[in-house]
Amino acid sequence: MQSSIIGPDGKDMVLIPAGPFLMGSDEYGPETPPHTVNLDAYYIDRHPVTNAEYKRFLDATRHKPPQHWQDHQYPEGKADHPVHLINWYAAGAYAAWAGKRLPTEAEWEKAARGTDGRRWPWGNVFDEHKTVVWENAMIQDLTTVPVTRYPDGASPYGVCQMAGQVEEWVDDWYQAYPGSPYQSRCYGHEYKVVKGGSWFYTQQYARCAYRRPVRPEAIGFAYCDGPGFRCVMSGQQSGE
Repeated sequence: MQSSIIGPDGKDMVLIPAGPFLMGSDEYGPETPPHTVNLDAYYIDRHPVTNAEYKRFLDATRHKPPQHWQDHQYPEGKADHPVHLINWYAAGAYAAWAGKRLPTEAEWEKAARGTDGRRWPWGNVFDEHKTVVWENAMIQDLTTVPVTRYPDGASPYGVCQMAGQVEEWVDDWYQAYPGSPYQSRCYGHEYKVVKGGSWFYTQQYARCAYRRPVRPEAIGFAYCDGPGFRCVMSGQQSGE
């Protein structure tokens, strides 16, 4: 299989090879226990879906734009920033339109951390020069940034911006991991999982294993911070 392809929506996609990886951690109750998950090969978008890419979807389908857009236009100068403040249903609608789907939580996490259980996509030591989170966003007066910024923060597979920037929707309902002793009233079929942390959260929430429950109809904090997304395709779906 090719190491990268161009998806139906024109986005660069990276191959995540078949095989096991270590999912979860001992750092936070909902992430427990660390466990091995075996996945088939799949392709994932190298970068989050941008405002400009999402605008093409809106123009083709007449879906409603994010609430913070004015006159169906994304904020000026942010064409290459990740689309955010959208709900899970809107993210799934884009994925279906693009001939793709939202990643499972396991697919997202493997693409972010590789097979060695690392804390951040680049390794086990936080580096503020490889992402945007609360600590440096406040100093540099940043919110979102272009999706091509911080290439040195890529995962072992070359997938970019999977820590900080914007949280990302995955397909899964928020459930306990197999064998987890942790209990949560949010477990069930009421909340979806978001991953990756964002510029609005500190580095401890930008870890690969971090997971948070969000209602699928929610968009985040109005006009401030909310989930974005990226898409995947199975190897078979790509035609290879």
